[in-house]
Amino acid sequence: MMGGEPASRRGRGPTVSKTCVLITERFEPTADCLLAELRRRNVPCLRWNLDQFPVNAVLTYRASNDHFGAEMSIDGRTLDVASIGSVWCRGFRPSGFPDGLDDEDLKFAQEESQRALEALMTIMGVLWMNHPHCHARANSKAAQLYVARQVGLEIPPTVITNDANEVRRFLTRWKDSIVYKAHSQSLNLEPGKALYTGIVTENEIKNLDLIRTSPGIFQQYVKKAYEVRATVVGSRIFAAKIDSQANPETEIDWRRRPFDIEEQSIELPADVAAKIHAFMQIFGLHFGAFDFIVTPDGRHVFLEINPAGQYLWVEAQTKLPITAALVDVLSEACRT
Repeated sequence: MMGGEPASRRGRGPTVSKTCVLITERFEPTADCLLAELRRRNVPCLRWNLDQFPVNAVLTYRASNDHFGAEMSIDGRTLDVASIGSVWCRGFRPSGFPDGLDDEDLKFAQEESQRALEALMTIMGVLWMNHPHCHARANSKAAQLYVARQVGLEIPPTVITNDANEVRRFLTRWKDSIVYKAHSQSLNLEPGKALYTGIVTENEIKNLDLIRTSPGIFQQYVKKAYEVRATVVGSRIFAAKIDSQANPETEIDWRRRPFDIEEQSIELPADVAAKIHAFMQIFGLHFGAFDFIVTPDGRHVFLEINPAGQYLWVEAQTKLPITAALVDVLSEACRT
């Protein structure tokens, strides 16, 4: 674990009087933990669930030449947006629509609700963890590699394309194993299925033309001693060693059995930590989950960042105080 002293251990200073809003969904365990810690510290907070908006949650804006104001309402509570000090944002797409709408009406309702929600990004000049604009920029794998290289992190040779011939040239140049990654996980997969990173086989090479409709990520496979998940919260880094090479099922992608992998907290090299902080600053992020390969000769190779990555499984196995650190930052922004 690295970084400065947490806010909870410094002088208290101003009183916590602003409210922390959690924009999330009803069945989100991360929000459950954050809410419990915020309440334990007596920090005013409101959980505003996207799967209840618009039918069971309300946004109201009032504008005139003399005044502009906004309110968020849910579960019988109404909050003046001017009283918000920080936002934990797990998503930004409304999904609380009634059953029975035809396709055209549903599309209209989705567009109108999204436009109403997006105004919050402009009118709330508060700490967002993370701001949706920053999240969107940082969620691009190509942008991540660009910035990682810019700050001096080592990256694997990569091609991202929907041109099969480009991939064939890449395969010819890097004759070692090549892995394929998807940009995202489909939300429509059957339970228990996922799109994992995998070695490109001869059979897949024969079907490369399929990427014309869905650009893919192809990288040289980097040999591993182990892997690292580094969860960044403000100025602090919580790093966990992932012993992915202990099980053949997790050698290529540890996400196949994430709860079966032994983890332990570690300290990152100072230069790697400094580059991570520079990366976060460029994207304007306050939170992010970084994945690194550590090679047999000790090099840290950047793979990706998830700007809304899950961390509870890391906290559970390593006892790193990530939830507390998040609440440190969120509550500090609510002091006046």
